[in-house]
Amino acid sequence: MFRYTTISILFFIILFAMIILLQRQAIPAWSLAIPVTLYLLKLVLGSTLIGLNFYFFSYCKTKTNEKVIALTFDDGPHPVITPKLLDILEKHEAKATFFCLGKNIAENNSITKQTDKNGHLIGNHTFTHSKWFDLFSAKKMAAEIKATNKEIEHTIGKKPTLFRPPYGVTNPSLKKALEKTNMFSIGWSLRSFDAVRDKQKVLNKLKSKTKAGGVVLLHDTDEKIIPIIDEYLVWLKTNQFKIVSLDKLFNIEAYESA
Repeated sequence: MFRYTTISILFFIILFAMIILLQRQAIPAWSLAIPVTLYLLKLVLGSTLIGLNFYFFSYCKTKTNEKVIALTFDDGPHPVITPKLLDILEKHEAKATFFCLGKNIAENNSITKQTDKNGHLIGNHTFTHSKWFDLFSAKKMAAEIKATNKEIEHTIGKKPTLFRPPYGVTNPSLKKALEKTNMFSIGWSLRSFDAVRDKQKVLNKLKSKTKAGGVVLLHDTDEKIIPIIDEYLVWLKTNQFKIVSLDKLFNIEAYESA
């Protein structure tokens, strides 16, 4: 039973009990605002913090004594930056997972093929990455996921099972959409904020917060990721961290069996 179900049951039990007490004039009317406010706050936190596994389970990290981590890149492929990133990863013999947008795959077909050819995993990050995605119905969410899976399968001949929610936001509608499409939800344990922070701040965070068994969230849509990942990969090697793919880190299948 996920936290959402448990907390909702508790909330309605408490609310029902308080209404009875209110009818008996045992408590003031304003006191009803306390459980309601706390419940709404929990829903907001549960939706925005993917690692809480509030509505459903997401793979964010694993417990291990080995110094292993997984690298992930969101929002590509980008026509200029992704090829440069692939070269850097190849130079360091590092494998990653690219959570791609369906519309970008359609526009950068050859780059997606090269990403797969280089041994990286391709995951689903919706078709459009709409800022309104979290307000879509489960049916519309599933349609975006299916459209991206179709684009990926058409490009590399494999149907992905790994899905990363846009902005890491989860809710009951997305739970239904993932059940309909048989996808694994993938979160992260370390968010670099590489898309909004300068190079040095990103590197400082990566070097100070990298932990064994973690999943690092990066993006292949900004030019500064190239020097960042180059230096970070050197740091990982110096500090005896080994980079593994998500399927190996979590022992799951990245693509549907033929």
